[in-house]
Amino acid sequence: MTTSSLTGKSGIGPVCWLLYYLVGLVVLLALLAISIHAHLLWPSIALAIALLWLCVSLYGRVGRLLYAYRETERENERLHALQVEAERQLLYLRQLTENVDTALFVCSTDGRIDWMNQAAKEALQTLPRPLPEGRGMDSSAAENAIGKSIYSPPYKGGAGGGSGRLGSSLPPHILQAIADHAEVVDGCALSTVMLRIDGRRRLVVAMKDVSALMQRQEMEAWQQLIRVLTHEIMNSLTPIISISETLKASPSWERMEGAEAFAVINRRCHALLDFVESYRQLTRIKTPERTTFPVGELFEHITGLYPQVKTQGEGHLTADRAQLEQVLINLIKNAYESGATSVELSVLQLPLQGGAVGGSSIRVQDNGSGMSPNVLANAFIPFFTTKPAGTGIGLSLCRQIILKHGGTIRVESEEGRGTTFIIRL
Repeated sequence: MTTSSLTGKSGIGPVCWLLYYLVGLVVLLALLAISIHAHLLWPSIALAIALLWLCVSLYGRVGRLLYAYRETERENERLHALQVEAERQLLYLRQLTENVDTALFVCSTDGRIDWMNQAAKEALQTLPRPLPEGRGMDSSAAENAIGKSIYSPPYKGGAGGGSGRLGSSLPPHILQAIADHAEVVDGCALSTVMLRIDGRRRLVVAMKDVSALMQRQEMEAWQQLIRVLTHEIMNSLTPIISISETLKASPSWERMEGAEAFAVINRRCHALLDFVESYRQLTRIKTPERTTFPVGELFEHITGLYPQVKTQGEGHLTADRAQLEQVLINLIKNAYESGATSVELSVLQLPLQGGAVGGSSIRVQDNGSGMSPNVLANAFIPFFTTKPAGTGIGLSLCRQIILKHGGTIRVESEEGRGTTFIIRL
């Protein structure tokens, strides 16, 4: 039932029509009463027919009006149900976007943030520093990638990578990565899509931390390589050691020509066997047996070995305490070997929305000699070491233990300014 069928071509409302009908009825009734009183037969008949037609017309129009009212009520109920469903879906999507571990940003074409979820706010606090000056974005590439003048506003995020507030901008190196159509930046998978929202172009940026996955795959590749190498080396060393041991046990060993050379071979084979065995540790780490224990107990064990270490933090940790202590002792030992005079061990409980604890962050900070950029880039690679007598498995072992806990470990360092290891469980 359309509105025009109820109101007529002139657009008069149903209330006005009802008034017109009522006035007509009153007039016809009055005229009919006069005609009957005056004994006018034909006028009375005509007025009676007109009155009947008017009543039928009024009944039809009222019926249509009631039908339209019922249709309107049903339409209102349907729209209300759609509204309730839309609000439910909106609430679901809002909870979903706020609780996923993928950082989501909605930005204008100049990189200014209009909306971001909780993971994005945390990501802005942990992103590395922006690119140094002079490494700006190519404007044509930026325009082709995500719109005109993307790099025009200044970066408002600060040195730490972002303020975590609406109205701030994405870090310049993220904008550069978007313009270059990069798929990975800062250990995060990067995905972008351009949408039109409220008549304006908006860039939706999704960043998923895949650094732990990349580290795990890298470590698995190193483990496989170590297994193959140690297997082949030990297969070659075992018969040599066996032959030299047999010769050494013979009664004529002392009078045998070349006995001293065989002794040297035997010693070096045993040393090489011990060396290979140390690398096999990387492939023999047990699955962590997690328990929950107070942070204070961990500090007591560490300071029992290194009383000079400064500790800070409270609460509880959930981990394999023996393996975690092994990691921290290794890091502290490396700190003192690098010339550090001060080492600080701190534990921070990481909150989530609603006040729940979202994990723990452990920091080992020293004032040692620090690392050069080349050393920093290769710090966790097996076999890499700067120590004359080092094996290059210490930090690799630490990273594998943390990865088996489902956590991450990273390092920040600068030559002459010390080193900081950050573990997140």
